[in-house]
Amino acid sequence: MATRRRVIAALGLGLAAPGAVLGQAVRAAGAPGGMAQAQAALPHRVVLPGVGTDGPRPAVRLSFRTPFQGGAIYLEVDHAVTAAARAFGRVSPLSPGPRGVEGFVGFGVADPPGPAVLEVTATDAVGGTFRFSEPITVRATQWTWDDIWLPPPDPNAPPPEGPPLEPEQPRLDALYATVTPRQWQLPFIIPIELGGEVWVSGYFGEQRSFNGGPRTGHHGGTDIAAPAGTPVRSTNHGTVVLSELTLVRGNLVVVDHGGGVLSCYGHLSQRSVEVGQAVRRGDVVGRVGSTGLSSGPHLHWELSVAGVLVDGLRWLDGTQGF
Repeated sequence: MATRRRVIAALGLGLAAPGAVLGQAVRAAGAPGGMAQAQAALPHRVVLPGVGTDGPRPAVRLSFRTPFQGGAIYLEVDHAVTAAARAFGRVSPLSPGPRGVEGFVGFGVADPPGPAVLEVTATDAVGGTFRFSEPITVRATQWTWDDIWLPPPDPNAPPPEGPPLEPEQPRLDALYATVTPRQWQLPFIIPIELGGEVWVSGYFGEQRSFNGGPRTGHHGGTDIAAPAGTPVRSTNHGTVVLSELTLVRGNLVVVDHGGGVLSCYGHLSQRSVEVGQAVRRGDVVGRVGSTGLSSGPHLHWELSVAGVLVDGLRWLDGTQGF
């Protein structure tokens, strides 16, 4: 990286103290031809476009500027050592990358469509702080809807063993808010390849009615119908932070990919990993089942960015610029 100090050293100009140079100039002025010698002794002024005081200033690059509700932007800040982005009052952390820092900014289902500003604060290698205001436009998403009918509890079913399970959502919210060192690498993959008996049975953000009730809320993940026992693979590198039977999502695995990105795999018939285990992109974390609140064998797949649930399918087709 070119810096002012390195350029001056390469030109052989040195960094002499201004007082010493001025003293040399005053003495030279009294000698024959002194004025010309005095001017020659003064420090040189070197103009180098694009080179700052101690290196190039940080520069922001966005994968695109028109995210959908439930979408995400891939953000890079070149020549920065730390940076964070803010949108709609939420802070998205960024992690070290090849050219500076990088990461994702997620947009929730309730973020208002229309013009907005993505604010980025970055620090360079010598502690300088830089602020950027990047204009974006959030696009409205047309949410799908579905009517779901769940059978009543079986009166002849044996009583559950142990105490009743507590709802897992508060624990998931706490996990989704954590930020650990980055492990993810582009690209992300779908946990089960689509085709044949494998298909999307429920889309992210979908509004649902249960047993004839009103259509409310937004589905927090993507449902992928598949035969029971189908292997479920981690969408990226990471560390398992939850692996247990839960109330709603049944057998559940959560993988922390670092940098504020986590993925969740629910309704599994079998969990293949334990808490603390490192996984690589494509490693099997469990198998498709119908545990928890489920009407048939399928995978519930969630993706969270800095606590914001986003549409994982949009991370697979390049429509978000990554």
